Amino acid sequence: MKQMQEKKDDFQSRKELCLSKRDRSSAGRIDPKAVEICAAINERKEYYTTSSCAGRCFLYSGDGVKAHHHFVVKNETKEEETFGYNNNNDNENDNNNNFEISKNGDPMNDNIIHHNEAEIFRQPSGLGFFHRFRVNHDVIRDEIRYFDLNTLDPDREDSFDPSGGGDPVRTVAQYDYKQNLLPPNNDNHENDDAASGGIIHGPFEVIQQNNPEKFKCIPQQPIWLRFEPFILHVMCRSLSAAQALMNAARPAFKNVGLTSWKHGFGRYIVAIWGDEGLDLPLTTPNQTMKCIYQGQETWLKDLLNERHFRNWKKIERFVQAVRVMPQHVDDDDDDDDDDDDDDDDDATTTFQEDDNDNENSVIVPKRFDVVGDIAILHSIPEDKQIYNNLFEMGNMLLKRNKHIKVVVVRSNNLTGTERSPGEEGMKIIAGVQRSPLITSHMEYGIKCVVDLNHTFFSPRMGPERLRICQQVARGERILALFCGVGMDAMQIVSRTEATVLAIELNPIAHQCALRGLRMLAHNKAVKCPNAVERLSFLHGDALEIMSGLEPKSFDRILAPRPKEGNMDGDLGMGDAGVEFLRALLPLMKDQGECHWYDFAADWEFPDCNRTKRTIEGVCKEFGMQMEVIHVAKVGSVAKRQLRVCMDFRVRVP
Repeated sequence: MKQMQEKKDDFQSRKELCLSKRDRSSAGRIDPKAVEICAAINERKEYYTTSSCAGRCFLYSGDGVKAHHHFVVKNETKEEETFGYNNNNDNENDNNNNFEISKNGDPMNDNIIHHNEAEIFRQPSGLGFFHRFRVNHDVIRDEIRYFDLNTLDPDREDSFDPSGGGDPVRTVAQYDYKQNLLPPNNDNHENDDAASGGIIHGPFEVIQQNNPEKFKCIPQQPIWLRFEPFILHVMCRSLSAAQALMNAARPAFKNVGLTSWKHGFGRYIVAIWGDEGLDLPLTTPNQTMKCIYQGQETWLKDLLNERHFRNWKKIERFVQAVRVMPQHVDDDDDDDDDDDDDDDDDATTTFQEDDNDNENSVIVPKRFDVVGDIAILHSIPEDKQIYNNLFEMGNMLLKRNKHIKVVVVRSNNLTGTERSPGEEGMKIIAGVQRSPLITSHMEYGIKCVVDLNHTFFSPRMGPERLRICQQVARGERILALFCGVGMDAMQIVSRTEATVLAIELNPIAHQCALRGLRMLAHNKAVKCPNAVERLSFLHGDALEIMSGLEPKSFDRILAPRPKEGNMDGDLGMGDAGVEFLRALLPLMKDQGECHWYDFAADWEFPDCNRTKRTIEGVCKEFGMQMEVIHVAKVGSVAKRQLRVCMDFRVRVP
């Protein structure tokens, strides 16, 4: 039994480590159409996703093998030619424009020569060549512009348009080349870079593939059109869990298989990929810039869009199959593993007997939260026997966990807009006396400061904060409302190259956020540069501050509004936060995304039509259209009452 639990703990640790890593794909985030399936899989304790693509179309030249990024260069010291190798396949985010050239085309050779792009000839190397452009994860809307190959010629500066519109969704792959490419607050960036290809140095370098200098280095070869279908790789905890996932995927996707496994170590990788592929030549070897399908652009668009729609339908079927999977799919799973009661607001603590004590049976809490070095029991037990042993129980928790210094029990429910227990709301039952109860809490390597008496913070929201980070792309400008102690905002700037403005009304939570920001400046776990400079905290009422912000200025808005007591939920008579929606929607850019938190009964999930109707009604007031991307279960606030997050995208007129 102990070995089984260690195996589960090891898998959980690897899951958290994998999901917390910085996204190094060219998009910098999960594709919008893959958000729901990745969330549905990652919500289950037996799985986590390692890579995904929702399906995409693009143009390319070369042999079509993504690993072949070779060019012919002129050797500075010898007459013979040297083959260049660029192993930066998907992540075109280097801060310089030099390739590392290895003699004899060997990328492992230590004898490296540095060459500038201008020295690269426009002939194939013979070792293989591949360059893609106009990557698009959505349907083609402007086929004339997308299939106009004359705009790929960098010598035509007046019409050069390598993105062809790119993705209609701004936060995926390429930005539209004809739009303003510089991020906000770009005083330190060179304007010449955007004018000559959209290279933005520093953390916002997201569209190097639009650089005319790069296109001058591309060998003149026929241009092809490709559609790549959905693909997903999932790590599974056991062989039986892998089998259950493959059974759920096969009705939608025929190409499903186990690609790697280490029996007994919880390392089983399942690959799932679609069959809607397409490879079509658009030009001939003799005329590499003239499309052979001129006048048939609408037909080409329909070929791609039909594949997108079929691909998305299969993903939806897969999502439904995952949601109806049995709760336990591991052979060695048990019903007591991970109680599904995820209460994090007005939670109650349940107790059970501990069999580890050979002499006496000790009553221990079945579940409790740990924030920093403080263990929290969420309610005073009603059973008198348990209550009488409460202090003994606290000392036992201190003895078993050396990292815990204080054990407290919450004596009242969370009320008011601050959702904090107050001075008398936390009772210390073991450990050092501390007033107020302030601690520093670490989550995925990022620290924040928490005052448990006067602020609301839940460590159980950690996976939700990570889920939001995975949807943020490079260069986004984000508004984080009701930010509390600032963990959401600090996670985003630490893991992505986004700029965040965070607002909080509670003055104590605001001070905690500022202290956390100072710690962030010295945190070596932060991999993204200039994290502190890209984060700003404002203290005040969110409605008042939003009224003074520039309209259509944010790519993403986080709105984890607090619960308004009995006014919220399926039986509540409140306005469901309509006033906040009316204030935040005008601030969103076209194709901007919002993470709107609401409260629903368990029978309303996952459709949450009541929440959707509320958002749609406010969007219509502004002439906007909305599209639901995903509805996530964030936690429970009471029996059969859930906190949910509806991710939606808006179309701004």
